[in-house]
Amino acid sequence: MDEALRRVLGWNGCNQAGQAAMTSASAINPYDAVAYPGHSFAQTHPARLATIAHFHGMSPALPSAMRVLELGCGRGGNLVPMAAQFPQSDFLGIDLSADSIRQASETAAAFGLRNLAFRQQDILTLEADLGRFDYIIVHGVYSWVPEAVRERIIALFGMLLAPQGVAYVSYNALPGCRLRDLARDVMLHAVRDIDDPQERVRVARATLKAVAEASDPESFHGVVLRERCKQIDELPDNVLYHDDLNPGARAFALHEVLAVAERHGLQFLAEASFPNVHGGAKEAARQMLAQIPVEQVARREQTLDMLIGRAFRETLLCREAVPLRRGIRPDALRPYYLSADVRPALRQPEPERPGAERFEFHEGVGLSVDLPQCKAALAVLGEIWPASVSWPELVERSCRGAGIAAGPAWAREVARLEEALIAIFKAGLLDIRLEPPPLTTEVSERPAASAVARWQASTSFEVTDQRHRMVQLDSIVVRKFVSLLDGSRDQAMLLDAMNAFLAETRAAGIAEPNLPERATAAEVAMHLKDVARLALLRA
Repeated sequence: MDEALRRVLGWNGCNQAGQAAMTSASAINPYDAVAYPGHSFAQTHPARLATIAHFHGMSPALPSAMRVLELGCGRGGNLVPMAAQFPQSDFLGIDLSADSIRQASETAAAFGLRNLAFRQQDILTLEADLGRFDYIIVHGVYSWVPEAVRERIIALFGMLLAPQGVAYVSYNALPGCRLRDLARDVMLHAVRDIDDPQERVRVARATLKAVAEASDPESFHGVVLRERCKQIDELPDNVLYHDDLNPGARAFALHEVLAVAERHGLQFLAEASFPNVHGGAKEAARQMLAQIPVEQVARREQTLDMLIGRAFRETLLCREAVPLRRGIRPDALRPYYLSADVRPALRQPEPERPGAERFEFHEGVGLSVDLPQCKAALAVLGEIWPASVSWPELVERSCRGAGIAAGPAWAREVARLEEALIAIFKAGLLDIRLEPPPLTTEVSERPAASAVARWQASTSFEVTDQRHRMVQLDSIVVRKFVSLLDGSRDQAMLLDAMNAFLAETRAAGIAEPNLPERATAAEVAMHLKDVARLALLRA
């Protein structure tokens, strides 16, 4: 980051957790030589894992009182926001990279997070004296470590999980990664005698590009190489170095991972992407899946992988003695808080059915809805996003919006609403939580973003929101605005601070496209609405 820009954004010299770096220095640990980008991963958040566990009949620890362990925590980009969000819970991160642990510890200390500790240690040396954990997270590790470490990871799940605990493990999956490996084989062959990280990446990119362009564009092989080459063009160097140029990395079929899990007293709970039941499968594939009983969930999931060519899995495991409730019941949504990033379509096409209205979800999915109470429910969810609403409140507001009064028809109309929302939930378009995310969409007199997001905004365009997602800030103006939201300023004070920032930016000679001369009160109000919509305001 340019020194002048650091100064005007209030950069305080802390190393940003997960900030990418790549050097040519050799090291015993490749993650010390080449830092891997680390940040928050929404799929790993304990609030999500707890909800999935509860949905399947478990009694998980609530995020407000839990113990969390992350193996391969890097520089703490995933754990730091969690620990800041849940000060009554305890978090431990372990990584082999001494440099990553040093930076993670400095970050935790800078935020005064006494509920978060980091330890530099080899996974192979971990023992039961760590105690029991409600949630164990291993993201981006399993496929990239030696067999002995993989076995130890699953063994630690069996050793350290609380009786109602949940373990998360992600890995490259088969058969989808077979296609990815066509390009990977080209690159690994080209760099087989190169040790320098930067040179490995340079040669790998150049070789794949040359081979892809020279291959037959009408052949299956040529099509795959060209497509993968486009994807790799978008990857940062350090991601390519670790993910694709690690010669020991390998992908796994779900049944292989579950076979190891069963040896250690564990069973398949679900995928962290639950409940996307069909994973984008088309009608013929859905019919095939429908023939497999819901109780045979591992078989269904393995078949789905073969039907859609899934290349990455985020598998949740629990103890084998825990009885699990499979399937999605008609009343499944009632215990939860619901949310959806949905809007009525700007352009309403000719209705497919009388009274149908088109809705668009953030995931890029469009849906035509004709049931009045379902249309009202989606309107409510879109209006309050990114906040959540309890099931009873959503029912009341939806029926009121659809003009359905209490009476003999009430129960029938609520059942129809429930059926419609269950279908949307199965498609992965409706989020549910045991507890609402700690955010607000209401702009208070002195609005506040999290300390982590404010710090991230001072050093990066990406920040962690209150849903544990990474969101993009589109300019240094917005970044500065977020960094000012510490709860001490009202809108007039924010306006003064922004104008001081703009003056300092111009005086420093920083070239920023579309930098305004002065901020206005209306722009401050607009920024606050935008920040609330990005789920950055603390409850």
